[in-house]
Amino acid sequence: MPTYQNQTANAIPFNGENWAPNEVKPVDFFVPPGVGLVEISDTPHVKSPTLYSNVLFFADDTDPEIRLEVGDCSSLIANFVVKTGSVEIRENYNHNGVVITATPMNHYRIVALRTAIEAFYVKPLSEAVVAVNISRGDKSKGR
Repeated sequence: MPTYQNQTANAIPFNGENWAPNEVKPVDFFVPPGVGLVEISDTPHVKSPTLYSNVLFFADDTDPEIRLEVGDCSSLIANFVVKTGSVEIRENYNHNGVVITATPMNHYRIVALRTAIEAFYVKPLSEAVVAVNISRGDKSKGR
């Protein structure tokens, strides 16, 4: 587990834990640098909470759809931002399932708890650019 120390004069809360001043505590999750804690040890390493992060470029509506695997996690947060064009976003491979037609400069956030989602499919409806970030929703513990 990574171990962090609060080297300030004030308590620092993060992710359901609280560090008193000068307290050293091992935890089973990643703490970002901006929180104010100092990493004392980084072993064993914790999995990154990011499952997928990329910008997708589609030349036109004849480009094949892209399957984004999310793997095995208990919950997830998926963010899709359409920069240009339009796309269809689908959970799993079910033509009768949830479908979002995404258009420019719209932000689509999908939060799934106890998820049965195995993948997202992004299908171009025109030339399109889409920023995608899919992260674990289970407190970044890498489960």
